[in-house]
Amino acid sequence: MSSPFRRIVVFGGPTLVGLLNLTHPLVRPPIYRVVMHHLPWWTTLHVLNLLLFSILGSAVYLVISEVRNFAALLSKIAIVVFIPLYVAFDSLAGVGTGILVQQASGFPSSSLTSIEPLIDAYWTSPIISAIAAIGSIAWVIAMLAASVAFADASRRRIAAVVAVIIFALGGWAQVHLFLPAVGGPIPVLWWMVTLFNAFLVFLFVRPRIPATLLTLAALMFGASHVTPTGPLGMFCLLTAAIYLQTKRDPSLDADYAKL
Repeated sequence: MSSPFRRIVVFGGPTLVGLLNLTHPLVRPPIYRVVMHHLPWWTTLHVLNLLLFSILGSAVYLVISEVRNFAALLSKIAIVVFIPLYVAFDSLAGVGTGILVQQASGFPSSSLTSIEPLIDAYWTSPIISAIAAIGSIAWVIAMLAASVAFADASRRRIAAVVAVIIFALGGWAQVHLFLPAVGGPIPVLWWMVTLFNAFLVFLFVRPRIPATLLTLAALMFGASHVTPTGPLGMFCLLTAAIYLQTKRDPSLDADYAKL
């Protein structure tokens, strides 16, 4: 793989995903009435995301590809799981909803009282929710494992313990604080928990900068790819990638070389 192509993917993936999703509308039921005002951009945005989420996953894989330790292996497996699941989620929730809203707009207004609840039920479908949840969990695991993989060998065990704590605490905050507020203002407590998790990494893991940035990328984009958390997560990932591509310790490549 050529170096220019690698840089395009590694830096272009998070940049494009972050910029595109700055324009992502914030929606909550009733879905038809909200999404209708954003057509046709809503559908176009999610079609573009189908490609960009795949590039994003490839970017993460390339960042971690030359590291040979158990955490790196876990990160690679998780990102391979993330790509098809998150693309499937975007296809169903994004493109699928856009198509339903577009088709419903052609029906008489008297029919909308029956159609709107069906679109809301589709949006909140347990199947779509499960795919989104598993894809997001895979993303968080990939990012947290990457932060451990790049940690100094002398700090890798404590980095792993910190990552497990953050995974549990971040999961609690996602379920009890973030998800109930989807489509509205993000609770201040969720931001506080997220920043506390980043502080834990900054305090205990070395090198501090990439580990902290990867943790923020995990928690923010893992919460949602829409603004503000999605673009902020992509900014953190891009900054971490720039740091790692210019200052990465070559000794990492030799760790657990037999894996």
